[in-house]
This record gives sequence, C-alpha cells and structure tokens, in this order.
Amino acid sequence: MRNLSISKKFTLVSFIMTLLTIVIGYFILNNYKNSLIKDVYKNIEIDLKNIANDRIEGKFDVGISNAISIANDTMIKRALAENNRDLAIEALANLSKNMKDNTPFKNIKVHIHTKDNHSFLRNWQVNKFGDDLSSFRKSVVKVNKEKVIVNTFEVGKAGLSIRSVVPIFSQSGEHLGSLEFMQGINSVAKAFDKNKDGFLLLMDASLAVAKVDENLKLKDYIISQKFINKEFLEDSKTLDFKTLLKEGIFNSSKFTYTYEYIKDFEGNNVGIALVGKPYEIVHLAIDKSTNLIFIALVILVLALLVTFVISLINMKTNIITPIKDLKKAIDSIRVQSLDASHIEVKNQDEIGEVVQSFNLYLDSIEAGIEKDREVIHEARVVMEKVNVGLFNDKIKKQANSKEVALLINVINDMIEKTGKNLFVLSETLVLLSQAKYDVAVPTINGVTGLIASLLNGVKVTQSTMSEVMALIDKSNKELNSSANELSNASKRLSESSNIQAAGLEETAAAIEEITSTINHSSENAHKMTIHAQNVTSSNEQGRALANQTVNAMDELSAKVISIHEAITVIDQIAFQTNILSLNAAVEAATAGESGKGFAVVAQEVRNLANRSAQAAKEIKDLVESATQKAQESKSITDKMLTGYNQLDESIHTTIELINEVATASKEQQNAISQINDTVNSLDKATQENASLASTISKMALNTQHLVKQLNNAVRNTSYNEESKKRICDPSMIFNVNKLKSDHIVFKDTNFNNCHEGNFFKVKSHHECNLGKWLDANANEKFAQTTQWQELLKAHKNVHEKVQVTIDLYAKGSSNEQILKETYEVENEVSKVFDLLDKVREINCEKR
Repeated sequence: MRNLSISKKFTLVSFIMTLLTIVIGYFILNNYKNSLIKDVYKNIEIDLKNIANDRIEGKFDVGISNAISIANDTMIKRALAENNRDLAIEALANLSKNMKDNTPFKNIKVHIHTKDNHSFLRNWQVNKFGDDLSSFRKSVVKVNKEKVIVNTFEVGKAGLSIRSVVPIFSQSGEHLGSLEFMQGINSVAKAFDKNKDGFLLLMDASLAVAKVDENLKLKDYIISQKFINKEFLEDSKTLDFKTLLKEGIFNSSKFTYTYEYIKDFEGNNVGIALVGKPYEIVHLAIDKSTNLIFIALVILVLALLVTFVISLINMKTNIITPIKDLKKAIDSIRVQSLDASHIEVKNQDEIGEVVQSFNLYLDSIEAGIEKDREVIHEARVVMEKVNVGLFNDKIKKQANSKEVALLINVINDMIEKTGKNLFVLSETLVLLSQAKYDVAVPTINGVTGLIASLLNGVKVTQSTMSEVMALIDKSNKELNSSANELSNASKRLSESSNIQAAGLEETAAAIEEITSTINHSSENAHKMTIHAQNVTSSNEQGRALANQTVNAMDELSAKVISIHEAITVIDQIAFQTNILSLNAAVEAATAGESGKGFAVVAQEVRNLANRSAQAAKEIKDLVESATQKAQESKSITDKMLTGYNQLDESIHTTIELINEVATASKEQQNAISQINDTVNSLDKATQENASLASTISKMALNTQHLVKQLNNAVRNTSYNEESKKRICDPSMIFNVNKLKSDHIVFKDTNFNNCHEGNFFKVKSHHECNLGKWLDANANEKFAQTTQWQELLKAHKNVHEKVQVTIDLYAKGSSNEQILKETYEVENEVSKVFDLLDKVREINCEKR
C-alpha cells in the first residue's frame, strides 16, 4: 500500500469503501428485514392473544351476569329454601325458554347446589342430584364457604369450561346455597373461524377426571370445545409444543401459532388457549417488505458504482495531474543547488496554495531550527546544575517544534517535582537529626521507584528510632523506680546495722560483767571448799559461811537471769537481722540486673543472722543449765541451815556439792567465753554489713545519676506516643524494621533490572525474608487475626505486582501501564508496613 500511487490508492480505497458500503448496507437492510419479520410476528402474537383474551373475558362477563340474574330469581330461592326441586325445574325451564327466545344462548347449563356442597339440580340432567361435590368442585366449596363470587375456568367431567358460581341468599339474607352458570368456548372458536383464524381450548390431560375420547386428544392436551376447524386441528397435530411454549410463537406450513395460559381461580395452570393465523396472511406483509428492501439494496449498489466511476475520473483530471506538476517542481528544486529553496507557483487553485504554503514553510524551517537550538543550549546549562543537586533553575525559552516544547515541559516538571520531593525528604531528615522522632514523614503522591524507596526508608528509620526512644524511656522509668527502691533499702540496711552494732556493744559489756561474776563465784567456791574442810572446828563459823553461801547463790542466780535476758536480746537482734536481709533480697530481686550484688550481700547477712541465732540458742541452753544448778545449790544451802545439827554427818556431801558448784562455775566460764567469741563475730559481721550498706548506697546514688542523665537525654528528644503500643518485645523492633528495609531492597533490586526484553522471575512471597518470618510465626497468637490475613494478602500482592511490572517492562509496554502497576506496588508496600506495625500492637495487647 505504501508503494502505490495516489490514483491507485484512491481507486483501491474507493473500491473497498464501495464494497464495504454495499456489504454494510446489505447487513443493515437484512437486519432491518429480520427485525421487521420479528415485529410482524410479535404484533401477530400480541393481536391474537389480545383477541383471545377479549373474547374469553366477554364470555366471563356474560356468564357472571347470567349467573347473578338467575340466582336472584324468586322461585329458585324459594325452591332451595323449601327443598322443592320441582319448583326449581319449573323456574329453570321458564328461564331457559326466555333466554332461547331472546338471547344467543340456546342451550344454557345451570347447576344449583345446596349450601353443604351437594347437587340440587342440573337443568340438563334433572334426575342426577344429591351427589357431594366437595372433593372435585373447589369453586363451589369456596362460594358456599366464603359467600363470594367465583368466575373461572374449571375442570369437570366434560372437560374445561367457564364456571360462573354465585351464592344464593334469601330475602332475609340467609345463605341458601349456590348457582353455577356453565359455558363452553364454542362461540369464541366460531368467531376466530369467521376471521379465517383458528382457536382451540386445550386442557392439561393430567387434570382429566373422566375418560376422554382419543379423537379429542392433542399431544399432552385434551380439546375442550365442540366446534373445531378441521384444517386447524390437523395442522396443529404437527405443532412442536415445547418450542411454542418456550418462544411464544411457532410457524408451520399453514398457520402461525401462539398461545395464552388458562388459569383457574386459584391461579393454577389448567390448560392453554391455542390460536393461529393462516401463514399466507402473516407472510403477505413480510413478502412486501422484503421486496422493498431488495429494491432499495439494488438502487444502493447502482448509486455507489456510478459515484465510484465519477470520482475516479474527477480525481485523475483535477487532482493527480496538478500533483504531478507539483512533484516535478519539487524534484527540480531537489536537484538544483541548495540556494534554490522556492517552487514556482503555476496554478491558483488549492494545489497552488499548497505550493505557496510550502515556500513559506521552507522559510520558517530555518528560523524554527535556530529557536530550538537556543532552547536546547539552555536545557544543557540547566541540567548541568541539576546533576550537581541544584534544582532552582528551569528552562524558560520557548521551543519552536511541539515535540521539543513537550520535552522541555517534561524536563521542567521533572526538575520541579524532584526538587520538591528532595526538599521534603531533606526537611524530614533534618528534623530526625534534631532528635524529633515523632515527626510525621510526609506522603508524596505520584512517586515510585527509588524516590518512593527513599521515602519508605526514612519512614522505617523514623519508626525504628521512635520505638527505640520509647523503649529507652520506658526502661529508664523502671530503672528510676528500682534505683529509688535500692537507695531506700540501703538506708534502711545502714540504720539496722548501726542499731545492731549498738546492741552488740551492750551485749559485750553485759558478758564482761557476767564473766567477772562467774570468776568471783569460782573463787568463792574454792574458798568454800577450804572452809568446808575446817567446818568441824567451829559450828558458828560454819553457819556464817553457810549464810555467805546463800548470799553468793542469790547473786549467782541474779547474774544468770541477766545473762538469760542478754541472750534473749541477741536472739531478737538475729531475728530482725534475718528479716532485714530477706527484705533486702526481695528488693534486690525487684531491681533486676542492677540488684544482683546487693542480693549477694543480703544472703551473707542472712547467713550471719542464722549463725547468731544458733549461737544464742546454745548459750541460752547453757544459761538455763547454770540456772538449774544455782537453784539446786541454793536448795542444798537452805537444807544446810535448817539441818545444821546434822552438819557433821553431811559434811562430806557438802564438800562434794561445793566441788560440783566449782565445776559448774568453770563450765559457765567456758560458755561465757564462747558467747564472747560469738558476740565478737557478730560485731565483725555487723561492721561488714555497715561497709556493704555504704557501698550499696554509693551504687544507688550512681544509678540515680545515670537515670537523670538518661532522663535528660529523653527530654531532649521527641517520639511518637503510638510507638509505646508495640515495644513489648524489643527484638521485634529491630527484626521487623529490618524486614521492612529488606522489602525496599527487594523492590529496588528488581526494578533496577527491568528493561525491555529482560524476562526474569522474582522470589515468591514464601522465599523472601519477610515471607519466611511470616511462615515461621503463623501459629503465634497475633497471627490468628484478620490483620494477619490482610498482611499475608498484601505481601503476596507486592510480589505479584513486582512480577507484573517486570513483565510489562520486558514486553515494552507503555509508561501508563508500567506506572499504574508501580503505583500499586508502592501502595501494597505501604500497606504491608502499616499491617506489620498493627500486628506488633496486637502482639503487645495479647501479651
């Protein structure tokens, strides 16, 4: 086609258009013909149905009028009231004669029923009466039950007929029974036959209540009329009822058929009214219309051919010849020197105007080239600035050609949008550098690729820093609380250690007094031994010594009681020390990692307290034993005073008792030494406790100082309060945000490899790091949520849409298609990031 001449092109195109017009005209006229045929059939269908419905409705109107008129006859009412059938027969005979003489009804059928649905009188079978109609005459039952009028088609033993049933009331309004006026459909069939049309009332054969003549059967229907057009009947035997019922119309070789459903008073289909119009009448209008359409098609073809020939002659004379002349002139310019830039104008017609325009065009080409050259130079200068990061200049000069002007507009738009986007990102990064981690990273619409990745990277960075600061703030508050508790505990421990040290000093002093007393008692016991050996020399001297012994025993008893009280004090001190150490251990456990050292100190204090309590218990046992011995000594001395006359016989016993007292004193002296050693150990442990309490206090002060420094750092930053909702699991802060970054890298890596002809497959949504993390956590509580399902869907969409983008690039699709898909990728990536944050919030809520 490209190598053909204009005349051949015009001829070919004109021929094709002429042929195409003929074909289109044929299809249009043929379609019009088919539409006309359908309209004819539709109109025939509507007309036949309307005629059938109108004539049947007329029969209904006549039937109900006659039924009401007959039911109001006085004789019939009286006959029912008195159960006088003869009177009813007479009344119906008179009515039948009057109607035969004055109306088209020659043989009316009237059936009178009692109010309990029994037959009272059939005027065509007067001897058949009394039978119960309840089982098969629903219309009669309804009229007698509800006292309403029923005008309907109903199936009877004679087939399908019109039954107009009305209730009969006495003059006083008492319900007496009902009356039925029965009609056939013969008059309707005759009216159709008179117009050369056909009509058949067909009852559904499945509803027949009596045996039917085989000649009256038509497929699955029974003919329910006496007058029958034999030609119409014979042709209807060839009728395809399934096609007719489905399409509403059917054509045979003789008739065009349609139908109307026949329904009873309950709305049930009991048969159809089959109507038809002779085929030649229906197709007479169709044939005329077809002939007119054929004539119009012939005229159209002839007109197009004549127009085609005339157009060819005119084109050759008035177009091709001047164009050839113009071509010769242009060729002469081409073969001449470059200075010959104009064509001579020989004609003043449209071709001449074209030549003049061409000459003017030659003049404008050079000016346009120079103008475009200046614009391109300015573009080069501006782009050199853009390459080093300066976006403040634009290309201001106007280009000559539309293509260059379009390119300049695109470059200016690129400079403006890129500058604005980078400025927004720069402002955001400056705010982040100022520790403002609650800054809302702005949304930049209409960007994708590396700019969108840079924006998403800033968002991930801001989210990570905000969550880290929220975690530091939370931990700092908890550390501050623990430091305060540690400081208070160290103060209480120091105070308790001081009190314990004071108590131990008092105990040591008391023990020294006890030791002195016991030593003195031991010396006295020795002296008593010497005096006991010489007691026989002087009875009076013995009594004096006995009195001294009583006094010494009293003093010993008092001292032992003092020792007992001192031991009780030591036991209480050990108990309080144990309680304090337990409290310190609890506080150290609450402090966590920073309280481990203090927990060790608390454990050592508790061990010392337990050993003190054990030693106090042993001393207490010894003191109780000494008390018992002192009481025994006093008892012996009392006996000595009361029975001094038997002193001589008991002197040996007294000496032995004095020896026992001396032995007990030595034992007491040893016990006191042990008590003294224990007290010294307690004093040393108390000093160590006091030293540890001082160390713990310094540690608490250092911790509080560190808390203040952290608190000051947190106050100088700001972070998003929403970050607190997702920092319950610190490991997820870094893991999830790394997964976000990985997905940005995934998208950029694949986008960078996109170019025409490069087909490749990306990782599936189960193979990337985020996909592996999703699969690994599928059974977690936070994964049993709708947000998790949305996350899985969005993540899958990212991989699928990246693959679609790669395929579009490889196939060389348009920018519009590629950008549309990349924008959807960015939307899905943002959705994945938002849902990951939401899932972490849900995780914290469930934990």
